[in-house]
This record gives sequence, C-alpha cells and structure tokens, in this order.
Amino acid sequence: MKKDVDELILYPREWVDETSSRVHEVVHRWAQKEIIEDRLAYTHHYETQFDEKRKSLSLTIGLQKLTLPEEYGGGGWNTMQHVPGVVTIVSEIARADAAIGVISAMTYSIFGLIASERNRKDALTKALAPMFCGNNLATPSVMLPGAGMTGEDTPLFMGRALPVSIEPAAGGYRLMGGAMRPLACGHMADLYCVACTDKDGESCVAFVPAEAEGIIKGPAVKTTGLNACRNATISFDGVRIPEEYVLRDPNMLATLHIWINLYLGAVSVGSSLNFFEILRDWAESRTIKGGTPMKENPLCASVLADVAEEIALSRLLLYNMAHVFVHSERFGAVEDKGMFTFAQMIGSRIQKSALLAINRGMELMGSAGYAKEWHVEKHWRDVKTIQSALCGVGAGVPVKMDIARFFFDCKEV
Repeated sequence: MKKDVDELILYPREWVDETSSRVHEVVHRWAQKEIIEDRLAYTHHYETQFDEKRKSLSLTIGLQKLTLPEEYGGGGWNTMQHVPGVVTIVSEIARADAAIGVISAMTYSIFGLIASERNRKDALTKALAPMFCGNNLATPSVMLPGAGMTGEDTPLFMGRALPVSIEPAAGGYRLMGGAMRPLACGHMADLYCVACTDKDGESCVAFVPAEAEGIIKGPAVKTTGLNACRNATISFDGVRIPEEYVLRDPNMLATLHIWINLYLGAVSVGSSLNFFEILRDWAESRTIKGGTPMKENPLCASVLADVAEEIALSRLLLYNMAHVFVHSERFGAVEDKGMFTFAQMIGSRIQKSALLAINRGMELMGSAGYAKEWHVEKHWRDVKTIQSALCGVGAGVPVKMDIARFFFDCKEV
C-alpha cells in the first residue's frame, strides 16, 4: 500500500511550479522532523516550543517574507503563478501545526492583497515590508466584518457589520469604533488588517501597526482551538494612520475575503491530511473478534471511506479555487462579485468537509480520538475554530446569503 499521503490524497501537481515543489520538500522535512515525528513532546512543551518552531520556519527557512516582492527584501512569490505553490506550503505547515498555518495564511493574505502583481500597492508594501523581512517574528491579525451589536446601526458589507469607521485627519486618517474580534492573534498582533467604512458608508481596508496610540485591547480570550494564536476583542479610539495605510477601493474587502478563504482553506486541508495519516496508522493495528482487522469490517470500512472521501474532495476543491482565482479569465472572466461568492462558497465547503472527516474518524477511534496523546482532538479544535471565525455565526448563514444574492439576485437577505 502507498504510504505517502500525497500519493493517496491527490492534487494537481502540474499547477505547482518547480520552485514551489522544492520549497514544499523543505517545509515537508521541517514538519516531519520538528513536530510530527515527536508530536507528543511538542504538545507537552507547546508554550515554549511554539515560537521556537515558528522561528525556524519563518526566519531560518524564510517563509515569513515569502510573498513579498524581492525589491523590498522578500522572497519574490508575489506573482499569481505562485499561488498554488503557496497553497501547498500552507497545507504542509498546517500538517504540523494549524496555529502556525493560520499565522502564515493571514500573512500571505495581507500581502496577496497589497503586493501581488494583481493588486500592487507599492507605498504600503514598502512601509510594511521591514516588519516582515527583519530578524524578528511578525504577527498579523485580520479583522473581517462581523455580526454587529444589538441596538447598533452600523454600515454593512454583504450583510456583515462594519463597526470601525475612518475619517480624514492631518496627514492621513483616524479610526474609530470596534469591539471587533479578529480571526486570530488579536492579543499578540504586530499589525492589524481592519475592515472598516468611510463617511459615505463605502467599505475599505486599513492597516494599523499595533504600537499606534488609541488601540484598546481586551484580555486574551479562551478559544476552542488555535490556543497559540492568542485572540482578543479590539477597539480603536482615534487611532491615526498615514494615508497610504488605507485601501479605499471598495473591491479590496471582497478581495481580502478571497485570499483568506483560500489560505485558511489550505490550513484546514493540511490539518485533515495529518488526521488521515493518524487514522490510517491507528486502523492498521486494530482487530475485532476473531482477529479480523477492524478496517475489513464493512461498517468500519464505510466510515474510513467517508473520511478519505471528504478529505480528498476538499483538497481538490482547494486547488480548483486557487486555479479559478489565478485564471479567472479562463472561467468566463469571473467578475469581482462572482469570485467573492465562489471563494465564500468553496471555502465554506472545504471547512465543512475537513471538520466532517475528523468528526467521523474520531467516532471510530473512540477514546483514542479524544485523547490528547493522539493529537486528533487538537486538529478538531483548530479546524472548528477556523470554521467558526471564517464562516460566521448561525452555521454559515452569511455565506448562504452571499450565494443567494449572487445566484438568485436576492437583494434583501
């Protein structure tokens, strides 16, 4: 039987260029040696080892600056042809640790928005590059529109509340409002990428260095998963930022959603790939009455098949989302609203499939699935936290409304 997960859970390798494949091999060795082969020790010393492992990946290997242009000290992977390669690398990182994967996904999403060849914002990229190209870890935090607050009337983006607003100030803008919960890392961030609105109610995206005066940071919150990505509620009280730190194009927020869905999808696929490896090893040695291998029992085999099916299909969906994004002109020149809808729809489906696969496998594993020693429960907690943060309240209702608006022209949903 083939043992390598990439030989079983297929993906379109021809979409991943040769340079990306070589870097993928380096990250694969890092994941195996640094974390997967001694995961129990890593789990027992998680608080101290998390930053150590992240430094070896981000600074020693250099992945923190991967998607920044070379002229600003980056790795030069800011062309669209590198997107499938970045997806592959984020998945490999998440095989080892979803929390490191989430930080990487937010970093790559931010620079996809401002530094990719499709959306070059040179003044902003030049200003932020030193933070990510230096010798220290840099942690971003992305704040997407949320559910809003009871009794408050806030501007909306696709039915989602925008509680932060900007107004012109000397030399730039001033941010007000908040009580926003970022996707992750709100308590430990060096840079906030904030969905906000201007005085006309138009959506925009602002970049706020964490040392700026007027940021109100709540206490670290307990989360189901991604515990290393310490989060908090964030507000802004007259925070001033330069003019180039704000993207006023209303399409920028939709584009940020596309990047985030893509790369967080890669995180959850990576976590589910490692879960597949754990489940396969577990099932290989389990027997039932009479010495029959448990995996040969039709009911157990059916559950194992469900797991493989969900993971395999979610991985194919992930790469297809990347392919549509990179080559939108080949798919009927998908316009911005359409690309946003497909990213939301496919991203939501990937999260659902990854979680369903882990749920089914945990049921079969019984106590081994829930025991921390097997690491399965951490994969479940991490993916569940990503799904909850990304897909919105009410079991993904905001995404369903996006789909209804696009396909059926539903205006009041």
